Amino acid sequence: MKALITPSQIRKKLAERWERGYYLKRIHEGFPLSVPLPSISSSLLTEEFEAVRSWALSFGNDERFVPYLQFSQINHRLFGRNRIPRSLLFPTVDDLAAFLSKSAELNGFRQSLSLLSLHDERLVPWAVAHPLEVLRIREDLDRLIELHRWMIDHPSPGIYLRQIDLPGIDTKFTEAHRTTLTSWLDLTLPEHLIDQGTTRFEKRYGFASKPELIRFRFLDPSLEMRGCNDISVPSDQFAYLYRDGEEIPVTHVFVVENDITALSFPRAEKSMVIFGRGYNFAHWKEVHWLRNVKLFYWGDLDTHGFRILDQFRSVFSHTESFLMDWKTLHDHESSWGVESTPTAVDLHHLTRNEKDLYDELRFNRIRNNLRLEQEFIRYSLVERTVGQITFCL
Repeated sequence: MKALITPSQIRKKLAERWERGYYLKRIHEGFPLSVPLPSISSSLLTEEFEAVRSWALSFGNDERFVPYLQFSQINHRLFGRNRIPRSLLFPTVDDLAAFLSKSAELNGFRQSLSLLSLHDERLVPWAVAHPLEVLRIREDLDRLIELHRWMIDHPSPGIYLRQIDLPGIDTKFTEAHRTTLTSWLDLTLPEHLIDQGTTRFEKRYGFASKPELIRFRFLDPSLEMRGCNDISVPSDQFAYLYRDGEEIPVTHVFVVENDITALSFPRAEKSMVIFGRGYNFAHWKEVHWLRNVKLFYWGDLDTHGFRILDQFRSVFSHTESFLMDWKTLHDHESSWGVESTPTAVDLHHLTRNEKDLYDELRFNRIRNNLRLEQEFIRYSLVERTVGQITFCL
């Protein structure tokens, strides 16, 4: 006979569902809960009477199961009337919790629901939908409610999280519970007080945040500021490095992705190099003076290099690329490597030649997952190319 599910197996399955939060999510609508057991036919009883009898007794003799067993009666021509376990019936979630030794957890969950309901009824549906999160934060719930109340009373405060002055609540506490607070604030703050264009907690809810830094090097000693040629400043200060109407002493700006490449970038008259940081150029958008200089981008020769170029050009449409062409790739074949996670999305801000090479790479027409990192390009070629670009000064 095919093995029938045992009491320990069915209890294990119910426990696994409980651990996933399945039954707590259905605390208000999932009960009474009926759990069917394998169907026992009259023919199976005839063929495997002793095995079926032993299986039925395994449930009937387990005191944990007895209160919840539902039976069917089979009238058999040889064995007479037989009561066979048909299902388990748990009238309430409390019964299931007791059966699984989860009563304390259930009571804790209910207490948390009650606290949230007293604080803000709008959070109760969230809690029921995320019971595991509620259990996780249970020990911190009082402080979380206090912090949430403060954030509701002080929307878009423009201060750092460090400056929230509440007993028992510090920056690490707030940062540890960002996910929960994000859910709560999205449900309870007016829409106009939420920056829907970002998922960064501080920016989304109007807190001050650590500024994005832009690092750059002057390639012309005459441009150095008090002897400094390697400078990092917040992006909002970089935006006003040169102001409207002011003569800009820089005529050529190079953006490169590799730090060592930027540090070793050749000297060039009236030029600077900016250390790129991959994707996300949102904090560059206010740097209006970059629209009034000749702007050049150099990234790795791989699919992500072109995708970053595409994103950068969507902000600064006059950007030209350099050393991102077929000849450069071909001349450095001995240094070809493998791009571990290439992209194949369509790009809309590439020139015809750039797009053709991007297609060669994303469709693996040259070699699978081909990449050429910019630090493998010969330095003499870099010097010559930069010299040709700036020669027209």
